[in-house]
Parts: sequence; C-alpha cells; structure tokens
Amino acid sequence: MSRTVLYTSSKFIRPIVPVCLVNHFKLNVNVVDIFTDKDKFKQEFPWAKLPSLVEYGSGYKLTESIAVSHYLTGLSENKSEIEKLLGASNDFKTQSQILRWESLAVSDFLTQQVNYIGPLVGIRPYETHAVEKARGNLDTLLSLYESRLNDNKYLVRSDGVTMGDLLSAASFYFGFKTLYDAEWRSHHPGITNWYNEVTQTPYLESFFKDKSPVEKAILDRSH
Repeated sequence: MSRTVLYTSSKFIRPIVPVCLVNHFKLNVNVVDIFTDKDKFKQEFPWAKLPSLVEYGSGYKLTESIAVSHYLTGLSENKSEIEKLLGASNDFKTQSQILRWESLAVSDFLTQQVNYIGPLVGIRPYETHAVEKARGNLDTLLSLYESRLNDNKYLVRSDGVTMGDLLSAASFYFGFKTLYDAEWRSHHPGITNWYNEVTQTPYLESFFKDKSPVEKAILDRSH
C-alpha cells in the first residue's frame, strides 16, 4: 500500500480532478474516502476540507485542490505533461493565466454556483434575497467563461487543455448535473462545447465517462 494518501469523497466537487490525476498518471497514491475512516482523517486534518494529501513517513501534508492537483501532476515526472497542464517554467504569463482560471473555478465560481443552485434543487434552504444575489454573481462569472470560450476552444492555450480547464470543468459539473439543461446549453454554446471537450479528455474520463448533462433542470418545486 502506498504511504501517500489522498483523502477524498465522491460527494464533493473539489476532489474530482485530484482523483482523476491519480488514475490518469497511475500514481502510487492510495485514494481513501473519508467516510471509511473519518476519525483518522480529522486527526490528520482538523479543518476537515477536501481534498487533503499526506505522505506518511515524511509527514508532508497538503490541502486545497489547486495545490494538490499541481503536486500530483508533478509526481507523474512527465515533463511534457507537466508543462502542458501547468505551463513551462519560464513562461510566467501562461502560468499566471492557468492559475487565474484555477483560482476562479474552485473559489468564486464554485461558491456562487452552489449558493444559487443549491436552494433551487433543495439541498440548501431557500432565501429569496440570497438566491437572487447569488444568481447575479453567477451570471457575471458565467459571462467571463462564455466570453472567453466563444472565440477560444480552451481557457488558456489554443492547442490543448491546462489545469485551468480541468479544474473549471470539474467545478461546472454541479451545474451540468442539476440546472444546465438542454435549453440552457442551447444559449451557452461556448461553455457547453468546451465542457464536453474537456470532460472527455483522458485526464478526466475516469470520472466523467458515465456522466451525462441533465436534460431537464432538477428543481425543488416546494418554494
């Protein structure tokens, strides 16, 4: 068994990419669902956020999806893949653009998406003012993606995906499985085509190969 453990759970969005990277690169990392050993996980990581990684023996620990994803990519020791996903070491502009989209995806975008969609699908309390505020915020963030993707196949590079694409597509998953139905997709072709392209790459196929976007939005009609 590997002495490197990636704590995760299929119930959360942010661990999707790290788990996919372990699978894609065939890394010697033991993926552990926190609900199989919650006490040990909380002992190692009192903040109890996912994904979290620990190297038993060295004591090296890492949290936050961007940091964990970068580390796992580095573990592949595949220089061409590392440069493709994270940018060349001397290309600071590309590196910065990748980080820009990574950060937007797992922080503001995912937060506002959950704040808006959560109450609509019944997994969070519905409060009209908060929902409308989140909707406005999400619309603004979606426009950033749509503006970029209307004229570009990917978020950063023209010739392939980067980690910015992977983390962004994974963050969009919650929307595509609940609210971004066929009608929504017809009005957002840039995002839709990009999402389909990125989620079918070898990097993410272990998770997305059996996932299809919702055909009709799943809404809680109780409010």
